[in-house]
Amino acid sequence: MATMENLTPEIQHIFDAKEKRRKDLAALPIAEKVRMVVQMQRMAYPILKDRDPRACIWKIDVSENKKGCKTP
Repeated sequence: MATMENLTPEIQHIFDAKEKRRKDLAALPIAEKVRMVVQMQRMAYPILKDRDPRACIWKIDVSENKKGCKTP
């Protein structure tokens, strides 16, 4: 197994890109992070809804009732 000092340039590039992505995501405003979570919920909901009754999509639209979860 290669040590961190003996990484190939391709692997080092992957690690560098992952670190940059983590920093970019950390720098986003909270509202954008919440929007990203809601988008992931929208993608996962059709798969999870039959297996987990707690599966939901957060309501973040100000015009909607803020209690509970919205199901599509």
